Amino acid sequence: MEVKSFGKLSTGEEIFKYTLRCGKTVAEVISLGATLTSLIPFGEVDVIGGYDTLEEYVNDKTDQGAVIGRVANRIEGAELMMDGALYMLTANQNGNCLHGGEGIKRKVWTVEEYDGVSILLSCYSPDGEDGFPSDLVIKVRYALEGDALVISYEGIPYGKTPICLTNHAHFNLDGIGGTVDGQEIVIYADRYTEVDEGLIPNGERPEVAGTVYDLREFTKVGTHFSDKFLGYDRNFILNPTVYKEFGGVSVGLGGAVRNGNLLMNFYTDQPGVQLYTDNFVDEGQYLRGGVKRILHGALCLEAQTEPNCVKRGEAFYDIGETYRQTTVYEFLKL
Repeated sequence: MEVKSFGKLSTGEEIFKYTLRCGKTVAEVISLGATLTSLIPFGEVDVIGGYDTLEEYVNDKTDQGAVIGRVANRIEGAELMMDGALYMLTANQNGNCLHGGEGIKRKVWTVEEYDGVSILLSCYSPDGEDGFPSDLVIKVRYALEGDALVISYEGIPYGKTPICLTNHAHFNLDGIGGTVDGQEIVIYADRYTEVDEGLIPNGERPEVAGTVYDLREFTKVGTHFSDKFLGYDRNFILNPTVYKEFGGVSVGLGGAVRNGNLLMNFYTDQPGVQLYTDNFVDEGQYLRGGVKRILHGALCLEAQTEPNCVKRGEAFYDIGETYRQTTVYEFLKL
């Protein structure tokens, strides 16, 4: 087992980095935000973005590798209506609440279990944090099973509250530095969630056929990129036909990404996945090793319910109920 100090916060709290190993595959996690900082399949190339220092993670605005919640994606108007009561949430993007505000990704998580192959972390989110109702305990386990990273989530509410968690790792199978334009992606979805200019769902779920969102067969990520189409930032409504068991949980094959050497299969038990292709980049942002962050330098596959789901009364859990989710990134050599 490998545990190292990753620095101290301004509060004096020490953050630690934990290394997971299974064969030659390696993953690293820090206790700030239960953040996945590194993932190296077969011991060859680090396929996710991240930073060298704790300070960079503290100041990060792009959620590199962080656990996201209480509610992933956007909540329109940063408002939540529940049982006749209105809750005002953190408005952190164009008047909407994005990825639950600032709560759990800025917390120091408690390590409950660690054996060198898996790690279980937990955090406590109090009633009113980022405006959300009720106390909530969140647990996340990262586990290597062969050359697959299995992420398992639990949300245990102490009263009624919405829960929709995900991970915001930024993937590039070639290693961070170049674009993902030439890599190929497939997403097993016949429909996607249509959104307005503010990326809020408009209630329509069109078929992908005949659109840039038709990724049902392997397609180069950058095929449709242009001045009029900056990149992908949409929820795909999954309809997997292939299932596989990881850690005792059956999950569906939602899609995959490949380059000439590596295939990453994406499995989840969630109904949707947000594909985001790093369409917006701040000038002067640098990642691990001093690599400049560039447009389309990575892509995210964020398992989720659906953007703005709470406005339709979805994703609510009450005391005695437990939110559970499993998502897997499985790697194969080509």
